[in-house]
Amino acid sequence: MSKSLEIKICGINDIESMNAALDNKANYVGLVFYKKSPRNISIELSKELLIRRNSYTKIVVLTVDPDDILISNIIFNIQPDFLQLHGQESPERCKAIKTKFNIPIIKGIGITSKEQLIYSTMKYGDVSDILLLDAPSSKLPGGNGAKFNWKVLKNYNYKKKWMLAGGLKFNNITEAIKITNAPAIDVSSGVEVHKGIKDSKLIKQLITKCKNI
Repeated sequence: MSKSLEIKICGINDIESMNAALDNKANYVGLVFYKKSPRNISIELSKELLIRRNSYTKIVVLTVDPDDILISNIIFNIQPDFLQLHGQESPERCKAIKTKFNIPIIKGIGITSKEQLIYSTMKYGDVSDILLLDAPSSKLPGGNGAKFNWKVLKNYNYKKKWMLAGGLKFNNITEAIKITNAPAIDVSSGVEVHKGIKDSKLIKQLITKCKNI
């Protein structure tokens, strides 16, 4: 993997895709705990997928406006490296979760403009460990295959790590990195053959290409 580019494969929900992500050294793997998502996963299946868990690939659990009971259940059973908050969580809620559960936070934000980018960075920068900049959506929060105007991120200077998400795939990843200079990317629908169905070959192809960017 390129030293300057990290990759997260999100929405993993089968053994083959998990193995492809691990074998090709994805930096992060995302498991979705959101019932409305086609990528939703159970605690039981998560445990099966994590049998080959290693120290290189970080495990991220994505949730949407979770309550403390769900978070406790996830942390007890999965021990994720990061908790991704991809709903309408306020900065106060993010801070409360981070403090109570002592876990690093990735905050997903839908980007609409340069002004909104600056505002959201100021709003969530101090309470999150990684910002995930995604395409806004009125449907599912993330994983919709839609991209936003990447030029909004040109010269984006953020003191912490951030990830680019939203419609990223094999055919546009080079352009996306060239425009945004993102230090990390998050891919979900871009390695799927159908919504919610990952393809191990697409995962390998994408990660291999990212090694050479």
